[in-house]
Amino acid sequence: MTWKDDPEGRPSKAGVNLVTEVGLVGVSQIMTNLDLEMIGPCKVRACDTADGDLPLRDGAEVSAELHGRKLLHFVLDQNLGAYRHGTRREIFTTPTPYPADDVVAFLALPSAHLLRRHVLILDPMMLHDIRGPRQVRWGHGIEYILARGFGEDAIDSRWEMEL
Repeated sequence: MTWKDDPEGRPSKAGVNLVTEVGLVGVSQIMTNLDLEMIGPCKVRACDTADGDLPLRDGAEVSAELHGRKLLHFVLDQNLGAYRHGTRREIFTTPTPYPADDVVAFLALPSAHLLRRHVLILDPMMLHDIRGPRQVRWGHGIEYILARGFGEDAIDSRWEMEL
């Protein structure tokens, strides 16, 4: 079977119109699935795995697992600038770049009424004590926990990037 466009320009597979007969998968779900394939489905822990039961790993190991990709921490507007010198508090991250409209749902973030329109890009090679990966409970994404936060040297983007 091959992917092709139908005569009206809608995506289809083997003659099935994916828009009307199956429904399209959103870009955020596709990005999550690609990350799951990259990491390896058997390496991503179940969403009900306790934080303390997740493997504690160093940045080099996680960087290799992500094939050099970065980790992302989505930031509330009210926290812009708060992490530019790093933080020692526990931080949740993901390798998956989500559009602002999907961040809260895919990562099951608190204060769901507040959009995350900015992201810090973190270099795993500069991180220590990373727990994960794990499926996000009540969400759709993949998460890594920075158990002791991150230093300023781990911020690859230098400051928050607007989505």
